[in-house]
Amino acid sequence: MKYRFLILLHIIVVFSCKNDQVQSATKSIDAVQKSMDKNADSLLLDSQINSVSIGIYKDGKKYTAHYGELDKGKGNKPTDSTIYEIASVSKTFTGVLVANAVLENRLTLEDDIRKYLKEDFENFEYQNNPIKIKHLLTHTSRMSKFLPESINALFNNFDEDLPFKVYEIQKDYNKIDFFQDLKEIQLDTIPGTKYEYSNVDTELMAEILENVYGRTFNEIVKNYFEKTAGMYNTQIHLSKEQEKYLANGYGMTGKLVPHEAFIYGADGGIKTTMPDLINYIELHLDADNKVITEAHRNILENGNREMGYYFPIRNSEEYGTYYRMHGGGFGMQNWLFILPKYNFGISVVTNQSDLHTADKLNKVANKLIEELK
Repeated sequence: MKYRFLILLHIIVVFSCKNDQVQSATKSIDAVQKSMDKNADSLLLDSQINSVSIGIYKDGKKYTAHYGELDKGKGNKPTDSTIYEIASVSKTFTGVLVANAVLENRLTLEDDIRKYLKEDFENFEYQNNPIKIKHLLTHTSRMSKFLPESINALFNNFDEDLPFKVYEIQKDYNKIDFFQDLKEIQLDTIPGTKYEYSNVDTELMAEILENVYGRTFNEIVKNYFEKTAGMYNTQIHLSKEQEKYLANGYGMTGKLVPHEAFIYGADGGIKTTMPDLINYIELHLDADNKVITEAHRNILENGNREMGYYFPIRNSEEYGTYYRMHGGGFGMQNWLFILPKYNFGISVVTNQSDLHTADKLNKVANKLIEELK
């Protein structure tokens, strides 16, 4: 009798423990879901924003949620299959690829970039100080923000017609044009001394990677992130089938805007899904990954800020060292946050873009972090 009682007691204890674990996991999922629902609902109250997708990675668990409709009035809710342009968050992907190339001894941060270019660029130096790989990675190369130069002037008047004007210039702009314009750049100071955000330095980095690996940048992106992070829907050039899942983008007055045209896509042309973005966050939270450790290392030398390989580095007493990157296209906006201290990361995406969208998404991301960290 005593033996039977002990067996029964053991079964009750085991069942109770398992039940507690299930309830704990359910509560965790419910808390994440409630936070995503609440913050998405508040964002969708804004008449400018039709849809939002949220991805969260926390302590080994992955969560995605989608809200609203991609095209107003069509009822087409975004899903895990929806493909988004992630704009300048693409630069961080490029940074990871460069970090990998460094660890493979294919190039070094101190290399003169001309070592990897097929044409001569006497203008890529100032007072005998050349542009180095690390200068491209930290936006201290003194390259223009955009090429051709005519695009830069257009941003002095940011209105609803800007996406169309830029697209008209970009759509027929090719590598030959790009390299001709590169020869016209004149540096105004020693590379490495002044920070100025540039899309050109990232596109040029893609050319260097192509020459190092003997493959197109799109192939390098696909191969690396499929292999290392299981990101099977991440690339620059989509197939006809994949194009069906590409979200339309809407501008500052709700007008449908064209997808941006890129030569390489390293600066803003990567397209991906929310599940792939969560895998990307997981990759960046792997403390044992040497490539990620290198990509996160501060390589900026001017002391005004900290930069990894195209990745801004932030520090706070509450969050410790963390990483965040904004991507803003003409019809798409997103924020990516990675907080190693909490084994936590967030991606928030919408297919609408105006002068205030970035701030709106940033507030949502920060609220999610505060509620769930």
